[in-house]
Amino acid sequence: MADHPLLIFPTPSRSERARRGGGGGGINCPSPNRQAERLTPRFDRLQFAMDRRQAELQDNPQGVQPEKTLVLETVGTVKDFTNAMRRIDGLEWLGEVEDEDVAPDHGFEDESNPEKQLRGRLFLMMSNQQALGQMRSLFEQWHESPDEPFPYGLAKLKDFFDHLYDIRPWGPEDRIRETGLVDDWQARLAANDSTVPFEVELWFRDNSVIRQMAEAHLVQSLDGEVLQRLVIPEIEYHAILGRIPADRVRDLIERPETRRAIPLFQNEEVMYVRPVGQCAVHIPEDDAGVDALEDEDANMTSDNVPNGDPIVALFDGLPLTGHQKLNGRLVVDDPDGYEAAYQANQRSHGTSMSSLICHGDLNEAGEPISRKLYARPIMKPKPALRGHDESIPDDVLTVDLIHRAVRRLFESENGEPPAAPSVRVVNLSIGNPAQPFVREMSSMARLLDWLSHEHNILFIVSAGNHAQDIKIEWSEIERLSPSDRQDAVIKSIADDTRNRRLLSPAETLNGLTVGASHSDASQVQIPTQLPLTVGASHSDASQVRIPIQLPPNMIDPFIGSGLPSIVSAHGPGYRRAIKPDILFPGGKQILRENIPTSITRLADSGGPPGQLVATPGVLGRLNQMRHTRGTSNAAALASRAAHFLYNVIENLREGSSGNIPQEYDAVLLKTLLVHGASWDDVYSPYQSVLRNSDNGRTFRDYVGRFIGYGTAEISRAMVCTDQRVTLLGVGALSDGESDEFTLPLPPSLSSKTHKRRLTITMAWLTPVNARRQSYRVAHLWFNPNEQKSEIVKGRKDADYRAVQRGTVQHEILEGHRATPFQDGDNIVIKVNCRADAGEIMEPIRYGLAATLEIAEGIDLPIYQEVRDRIEVRVRPRV
Repeated sequence: MADHPLLIFPTPSRSERARRGGGGGGINCPSPNRQAERLTPRFDRLQFAMDRRQAELQDNPQGVQPEKTLVLETVGTVKDFTNAMRRIDGLEWLGEVEDEDVAPDHGFEDESNPEKQLRGRLFLMMSNQQALGQMRSLFEQWHESPDEPFPYGLAKLKDFFDHLYDIRPWGPEDRIRETGLVDDWQARLAANDSTVPFEVELWFRDNSVIRQMAEAHLVQSLDGEVLQRLVIPEIEYHAILGRIPADRVRDLIERPETRRAIPLFQNEEVMYVRPVGQCAVHIPEDDAGVDALEDEDANMTSDNVPNGDPIVALFDGLPLTGHQKLNGRLVVDDPDGYEAAYQANQRSHGTSMSSLICHGDLNEAGEPISRKLYARPIMKPKPALRGHDESIPDDVLTVDLIHRAVRRLFESENGEPPAAPSVRVVNLSIGNPAQPFVREMSSMARLLDWLSHEHNILFIVSAGNHAQDIKIEWSEIERLSPSDRQDAVIKSIADDTRNRRLLSPAETLNGLTVGASHSDASQVQIPTQLPLTVGASHSDASQVRIPIQLPPNMIDPFIGSGLPSIVSAHGPGYRRAIKPDILFPGGKQILRENIPTSITRLADSGGPPGQLVATPGVLGRLNQMRHTRGTSNAAALASRAAHFLYNVIENLREGSSGNIPQEYDAVLLKTLLVHGASWDDVYSPYQSVLRNSDNGRTFRDYVGRFIGYGTAEISRAMVCTDQRVTLLGVGALSDGESDEFTLPLPPSLSSKTHKRRLTITMAWLTPVNARRQSYRVAHLWFNPNEQKSEIVKGRKDADYRAVQRGTVQHEILEGHRATPFQDGDNIVIKVNCRADAGEIMEPIRYGLAATLEIAEGIDLPIYQEVRDRIEVRVRPRV
């Protein structure tokens, strides 16, 4: 079976975009009288609070007027509501958030199913007394005379009052809810810290003078020290990093009722108060590893020395550059001087991630990448229980650190040239355990989305790890058969989904989020039945080494490999987008008995199974390795794959008559990383355990939170075969435009009943609008049902609605009907573009990949026939 290069689509034809479907079930709303009975007391309380604040400020020499952050919660959608609200003087729009699982109450109910949970939105406003008074006056007018017209431009407020579910102030509990602040402060008090750091994110105000006044007022009210201030208007980010005395924190922890008396939590300008330095990884004290065998990298020749400018950048801990596996392969850029904080034996996570990107799992003896890896340390070590942590330092805002690190790649700094303008991919194998994704885009995710579009780069982000216990008694685990044990683990993790959500910034819309599969190349065989007494071998890149005897209280949770790892964080992403996007091997995570509680927990050690990586060990030696597991590993392997896919694109650029401009590299890499993914080996176990009569209609949407688009098979996106042909295309579209690509049908497939598959993947990078709930400025899509061909019609894998919620659409279609067609007929793929959350200011670049295939071994020359029909066409340059 011969391997063939990818092909380039003929230049697409420009046309008008396709129409999109829409609609859905309606919602019954309460009457105006019932709304007035319920909501008038809320208006009264808000007015009272505003009047009281006015009295407090009446002698203020600065003439500050009272304002209050309002939360307006609606059920259903109120179109054009924002334009009406902006006509009320004194009301400033702060943002909107999609709300899910609103209880059917107060007269709100789904038309077809009164028991169904409802969907709505939270509208966030900054209001003064005048604005609140006008809103209340309009509400009373609507209640008394529902048919009386409103003033010009305010008519939509009638619809809003119909759907208004609640109106309340943004309060102290909102400012710390699900931030992990209290847990972080408790841990710091237990460690006897004298001061406690925190991050305040303020509501972003359009007026710079108001922003400065809000910041000054907050700083004045703090009983502590301000370390840093930061404003990034492009993502509507305004934050202060500070720290306060520990005794002030102790009072808050021991007496929660005092939170309302603390100015930091009372301030109307404060959106959230969060802990800092939370992007952390724990390095256990047994990170000793084992000695490596003689290493081919120790004596590199000119034939295998990496050359060329870096394509991949790693933002992580400081790697051990002299390690035998990394020596001569890294470009370390440390403008902040973080190296001074590291001992050699503390350079663990950055060393592991560098090893995986450069070499992959060392058990596989894979080909090293051909270019150097750019490494920027963004973490520092600090002591921890039974080992040490590497984390973002407490004295820097994470958003600022990442912002500066990316800008340094592409922009001059202090008279120096850009550090690595050739970079196309940035690897972030870090996550914030204190900031799981709930429904709002985190400031870090907004930053990545903006920077990816601004600098035309792809962020590859780990989904995040959850190392909590599996809620199954160990005695039950022992009694179950391997198959039943796998089912029990899948169900236990699914039941605990709320506590296993994506960790910021994994909800990034433009970035590619990578989950971990239960896979590695270690040679250890874990018995599926206890007692576990079989010895295992610890292996290096090529041969068996030190025998390892696994303890008798460990067991593999799954049959075989490939299912999502038990530590891998779950989606969905923003607005229920498919997240994680793909799965990469993250090492086999075994279970062990937790003797004090009898609840099953994770086993963690430097031995197998897992992925073999370079490590400094406890002595900081240059020839040691250990086994690791997790989504960090999976993201690093995805970045490694991106390097090889870039080489494929470069070869096509040099050797093909088709033209692929460099500005399309990021979107093509994103496309190709997803293109080989499928549910083939991971869907059935979830279907058998989790599907039921209640979720049957939406099950594919539901299961996407665990498996994304499935396991990525990069080899399928790198080369073609006689029976598999892949075509690449690129383009740029504005609102209302469309490109039509044609894939020639191979004549030998006409009237054949052979099963065939068509896989289409399209990815883009969009500008974002942080204040709009829709967030994504540009929505691109293709509709596979619009193809002018009947040879593939059956949709597989991901839900057809979910695939259009993010910035990558991946569709798999299959068929086997004996469909006749003529030589010269084509499959037509129409890529469309529309404005979603704002005006599209410049054409949006996208990448497209389409693969047509039949089973290998069937003697139909699909590749050659498609290639011949493409080469006879005249293709102008893109």
